[in-house]
Amino acid sequence: MGSFFSFSIADGTLDDMRTRRIDRVAHRLEELGFDAAPARRLSTGGTLLHLDAGSVLCHAGERGTQAFLLVEGDVDVQLADETVRVGAGAVVGELATLDHRRTRNATVVAAGPVEVLVYDVATYRSLASSEDLRDRLAPARTAA
Repeated sequence: MGSFFSFSIADGTLDDMRTRRIDRVAHRLEELGFDAAPARRLSTGGTLLHLDAGSVLCHAGERGTQAFLLVEGDVDVQLADETVRVGAGAVVGELATLDHRRTRNATVVAAGPVEVLVYDVATYRSLASSEDLRDRLAPARTAA
C-alpha cells in the first residue's frame, strides 16, 4: 500500500514540519504574554486551524465540546444583548468547556481570517488545571 505522504516519515521531514509549526505557534503565544513552557504545551495540545471571515467557531446554546485560543485575528462574540470583539491571545468557549452542565452563552464568529488553536474537553481541562495556565484559561468570571 502506498503512503499518503510523498516522503518517508523516517527521514525526519514530518517531524521537522511539526516542530516548525509548534515553534512558530509557541513563539507567537510568547509574544501574546505566555511563558515559554506553557506556550509550548498550548501549541502541542491544540489543533491549529486557519478559518475565513464569517466562520462560526461555536453557537449559543450548544454543549461545550471545544475551547478556542486565538493565535491571530479577531472574533465577534455575539451575546444576547451585545457583540464583543476579542483578538489574539483571547480564549473563547472556555466556560462551557470547563463546566459540563453549562451550554454556550454566545455565538462566536471570525471577524476576518483567524488562526486558532482548538482543544478538546479533556485536553483543555488538563491545561486549565495547571498552575501556570489557570489564570489565563480558567478565569474567575461568570458567563457574560
